[in-house]
Formats: sequence, structure tokens, C-alpha cells
Amino acid sequence: MIHSDSFIHARVYVVVMRVVTLVVVTLCVTPCVTRVVTAWTTRKTRTMVRGFGWTRASTSRARDVDDAIDADDVFAMRSSVGFGGAGAVSSRARGDGGRRARDAATRRARAGAMLCVMHVVHAPHAVAMVVLGGAYAVGRWWAVVAVAVAYASTYASTTYRRRLERGGMKWETFRTWTATVVEGAATAWYGAASIVHDEGSDGAGGGGGGGGERTTRAVFSYHPHSLIPAGAVWFWMLPAFGERFASLEPVPLAASALFKAPIVRELAGWLGVRSVSADVFRSALREDGAVVVCPGGQREMQEHVGSLRERCIVLCTKHKGFIRIAIEERAALVPVVTFGESSSWSNLLRHPGRYVYRRFRAAMPILAVGYLGVLPIPRRVPITFVIGAPISLPEPDENGVAKEADVDRVHALYYAEVARLFEKHKSDAGWEHLRLVLKSD
Repeated sequence: MIHSDSFIHARVYVVVMRVVTLVVVTLCVTPCVTRVVTAWTTRKTRTMVRGFGWTRASTSRARDVDDAIDADDVFAMRSSVGFGGAGAVSSRARGDGGRRARDAATRRARAGAMLCVMHVVHAPHAVAMVVLGGAYAVGRWWAVVAVAVAYASTYASTTYRRRLERGGMKWETFRTWTATVVEGAATAWYGAASIVHDEGSDGAGGGGGGGGERTTRAVFSYHPHSLIPAGAVWFWMLPAFGERFASLEPVPLAASALFKAPIVRELAGWLGVRSVSADVFRSALREDGAVVVCPGGQREMQEHVGSLRERCIVLCTKHKGFIRIAIEERAALVPVVTFGESSSWSNLLRHPGRYVYRRFRAAMPILAVGYLGVLPIPRRVPITFVIGAPISLPEPDENGVAKEADVDRVHALYYAEVARLFEKHKSDAGWEHLRLVLKSD
């Protein structure tokens, strides 16, 4: 028989743990929900919310829409009270205002839905906390076990994993829908998300030219890797990408660790993300014509500092495999330099993570935080993607193998171009204080 005091202590412990769990879940979910709500609400409500500092930068576009609606409403009211013969005009004004309001609401609903998707992409650890923590908080321990066991069973299937890593679970309808709403969602999430096309320099190989119609195969190499390079998954979905590369839809390639993250791996699979292994790299180029890779890899992720106080961006230049494959597959090389994304995240376990990586070559542990310095969502930092001109590469030898001398020469040329793009565009992107460091070890 359980002693009454022990029973009371156990009950107190359970209550405390559930309260703590609910707090954690609230911290994970509330900022995302708040941003969705503020994207839907009226101008006056958003003004009140901005007073609390939640969405100051992200609502400028929606505010412009509301200004136009308000102007129509004012004109309609004035017309209805005595500007002779203006009744029809007033009716049309009300109709136009209502139509604009409905269109704006539709856009906000789509953006709001996409915000939830981007939240999962950016914060997979928050998903586990919400699902498992939510099940525990409602007082059903068996629900936690049931959810965990049911989902864990999918990890035992090698066939399922291979389908995920090789693009076999690509969901074209979901991918198309994502592309239609990603710009509005990224704007609401970060405050701004823009693409700048650089015209290249004479020494960059020139090649491929500025027109996307001449670039039939391309390797988009994304810098920096940062802590969570989520932009590599969706930057090419922004409408401005098609100004130069209208015929290309790159396949994002990610580390195998992504396909072990609960829920996120399915989402990535639906979007067509594949593993970054060499055979998948080549097959994606042949089948789809373009890929996105992060050459810095886990080593570069460990160099990430993050936060708004970040003063230095470190790129690890050791890897040359992406250049070798691009030469052998006769693809152009396109550098992509991103400003803002690195500063939107910080790793609370950065120093232990570096030690573990140096000792065991494992990119762990990671505790990514951004907003308010403690929440598992990125800071509201405008992001700029600078896309360089395609760099033409030398032909492989008669056996279809890249020459080592060509790989080394292109490698040096490529990172010189990356450094040029960084220095040229950092001021316009609002990061003039940043400096770039290239590490080859």
C-alpha cells in the first residue's frame, strides 16, 4: 500500500511536470500562432500587435493593401452622403473594396497555412516537443507511448527510408502549392525575402550567360550552411528566381540526418528533397537538370556563430566533390550567397557541439534558438539571396572523368567568385559589418 505522503508527492510531481510541459509547448506554438493571426487580422489589430513588437517588419505589404481598401471605403462613404449622382460609383467602390479585401484575406490564409509548414521545416525539435509534450500534458501517458511506437515503426523499414532519400515520396500537388504561397509566407516569417541576380565578372568563367534558357544543367551551391539552411529548400520557389532560370526547378540535396527527423523527413520528401550522396546527386542532375547543395557541410555548421551580433561568416572550402560531379555531368556551377539566415539562429550548445564534432565527427548536440533568444524559431531577420551568374566548367576527359587540375583550378576560381559576391552585396543587404573568412582545413 502506498503511503499517503508518497502519493501526495507523486501527484505534486506529476502536476508540476505537466505544467512545465504545457509551458514548453506554449513557448513553441504561441509565436507561430501569433504570427498567423496577425497575418489575417485587420490593420488596426496589427497596429496594436506591432506595439508589442511582434510583427513590425513583416506587415508592410499587408498594410499597403489595407491602405488601398481604406481609401476605397472612405471614397464610398463620401459618395453615399451627397456627392450628387455618385451612388453607382459608391456601389462599385464598395464592390472593389470588398473584392480586394477577399483577395487579401485569401492571400493571408495561404501565407498563414504556409507559416505552419515553415515552422516545421525550421524547428523540427519543436515538433517533437509539441506532439509528445502535448500528449503527456493532457494526462495520457499511454498516448505518448502509442504515438512514439507507431511512428518509430516507420524507421525500421529500409524501403521507406530509401524512398524518402531518393525522391520517391515527392508530392507534386503539395510542391506546387508550396511554390505559390512561399513568397508571402517567407515575407511574414522573416519580414522580407528577396533575390538579387548578379551579372558576374569576366574572370568568373562567364559561361552559361545571364539567360536561363542556355543553362540546361546547373549546380546551385548555397552559402553559408549556417545552423539550419532552410532557405536552400525554398529560395528557388520565389518568383524572382525565374527571371534568370525560368526552366529550372532545382532538387535540394540534404544530409542524411534530415531524413531521421520526425515529421520533417516526410515534409522534405513531399517537397522533393533528396539525400546528398554522390549517386543521388548525379541521378538528380540527369533527371531534373538542377540541384541545390551546401558545400560547407557539417564542418561549416560547427563554425556558425549566429545572433544579430554576428561579425564573421566562415565558409569551409575543403570539399571539392560538388565541383567534380558538376564537371563530369557537364553542368554549370551557380554560387548562391545568403545574407540574414545565419544571424536568425543561435546554438545554445555551440561549444559542446564543436567538441563533439572534433572528437567524433558528429554534428551534435544542437539546441537551435532564435526569436527572443530562447524560442525554437528563427529571429525576424530579412533574408537576401544573391545568385551569381552560371560559371561554365571545362569538359571531362575521354572517359568522362574530371581532371584533378581542372577541379583545383575551378575550385579556386569558384570561391574567389563567392568572395566577390559577398563583398559586393553585403552593404545593400544591410550587413556591411560582416567579414568573410575562407577556411580550407
